[in-house]
Amino acid sequence: MQQQRPVGWWVKRLDELLERGLDDVVAAEGLSRRHWQVLDSLAGGPSARPELAAALASFATPRRVDDVVADLAARAWVEDRGGVLALTSDGRTAHGRLAGGVAAFRRRVADGLSAEEYAATVAGLARMVANLER
Repeated sequence: MQQQRPVGWWVKRLDELLERGLDDVVAAEGLSRRHWQVLDSLAGGPSARPELAAALASFATPRRVDDVVADLAARAWVEDRGGVLALTSDGRTAHGRLAGGVAAFRRRVADGLSAEEYAATVAGLARMVANLER
């Protein structure tokens, strides 16, 4: 029966499980997957608000990104430097604290797949997206 399900079912189910699983990883800190995405994005370097919102557009509305940024700022993990957002020292520490659990979760997601199988899966999904975006 599982093999007969269309790709859309599998993609939707995987997204649900990824959302719930990553929420579980960061829940002890009172965070959600969106918090992690903002922290991880800013761990790569400061970002202007519009660019951060654009980078996360597939996951959240700009207002939701702003709400998450406000929450992280209230924790003193993110600071706004004239419209450019950056992690504070505490934010970098929090990111580091969470990164191990997130990495373990990502390994669990790909458990049993070779690097080639994982790459082929991602390439196949990317191709499907490209087909539908045309």
